[in-house]
Amino acid sequence: MNILIVGHDTFENKGCQALIYTTTRMLNNVFKNAYFKVFSWDPEYDAQRFIQSDIQCKFIRHRFNTNEFSLRNRVWMFLNSVLKIRTEKILYAPQYFYDALKWADLVVVSGGDILADYGEAAVKHYFFPIAVAIAIGKPVYIFAQSISRYSDLGLQRFCKGYLDKAALITVRERLSYEYLKEIGVKAPFYQTADPAFTLKACTSEKALEILKKEGISAEGTPLIGFSVSKTATRWGEGSHEKFIKVMAETIEQLAGKYPEGRFIFVPHVTYRNDPDNDDRIIGREIYQKVSCKDKVGLIEGDYTCEESKGIIGLCALFIGARTHATIASVSHQIPTIALAYSTKAYGIMEDALSSRQCVLDVKALTVDGLTSAAQSLLSMKDEVSLQIAERLRKIQSGSLRNGELAKEFFGSFSS
Repeated sequence: MNILIVGHDTFENKGCQALIYTTTRMLNNVFKNAYFKVFSWDPEYDAQRFIQSDIQCKFIRHRFNTNEFSLRNRVWMFLNSVLKIRTEKILYAPQYFYDALKWADLVVVSGGDILADYGEAAVKHYFFPIAVAIAIGKPVYIFAQSISRYSDLGLQRFCKGYLDKAALITVRERLSYEYLKEIGVKAPFYQTADPAFTLKACTSEKALEILKKEGISAEGTPLIGFSVSKTATRWGEGSHEKFIKVMAETIEQLAGKYPEGRFIFVPHVTYRNDPDNDDRIIGREIYQKVSCKDKVGLIEGDYTCEESKGIIGLCALFIGARTHATIASVSHQIPTIALAYSTKAYGIMEDALSSRQCVLDVKALTVDGLTSAAQSLLSMKDEVSLQIAERLRKIQSGSLRNGELAKEFFGSFSS
């Protein structure tokens, strides 16, 4: 089975790394000796960090393009998908792009929420490989996505047209499932869970070694972890400056209430050449505004998704703006507060705990609200952890369902 994975960016995003690690693992378990190719923004970086020796995987450089649904390309799609004239001529796309799609027995769409409405240009870019694959008769598996409501009805019709033609769709939470039902998607679709719930963390010993290397002490109770991101205010329509202020003042408040407590910032996206998408930078901004700097640790290194999950596992409470950072904390049964900038946070977190307890909207974030939520979860930590543990079994079962459905729908392809 030749499997092409699209929708990925780079392992500098630890959530994307977690998705590729777990998606290839699930599909490799179903299709023995599968061969994977993955479109990547930085294939050299990713290849060095894909440490799964039993899985055959090649990364192919592919970046964001524009005008992919040009008149020329739409004519090509009509010739191939409607008239069944198999030709690569007139298709305006890199040759490697077409060759990889032609090579694939199955096209898998990863990325978590890349098909959600982050603007028309982004939506159409991520639907382009789906459109080309469908045009040349390749089965498309839209894998464990969050698909939020499209703000424009024209864009919704465009997306639904391709969703209808997918061979299989799985969504990772109820809100996306209900939306697909509402708009009447014709392809078979199922509610599962994010595959990253099955990601293995590094050992606690390894995590503690990393903190020591970073000059951070894990001593002190409670240890409260943070995942912060400029993306949260960009897409959550909040103020970046207000977000910085709220986070800094919340740490001050919690430091006063828990004199033995410690705070740690765990970056989950570390794009080296994009200051707006490097969580370490916003962590430093918050750090500069707190007076209790001796209680706050900043992780500055670049670690794998497994190492990041191991570090998060040391915490008593986790507050996260990055979706996969909160998935990592929930996987450890850690009381978690998701700072929501889209519906995916509500959808994913409601499966683990009541959204009233564990989700705060970035637009409405206040010091009192965040401090109160943190204190509430810490005051009943054992009870909350037990609730998560009870739900986690179902979540992880849903996560594995992505692989089971692949076998059910595409098993004959590998025989």
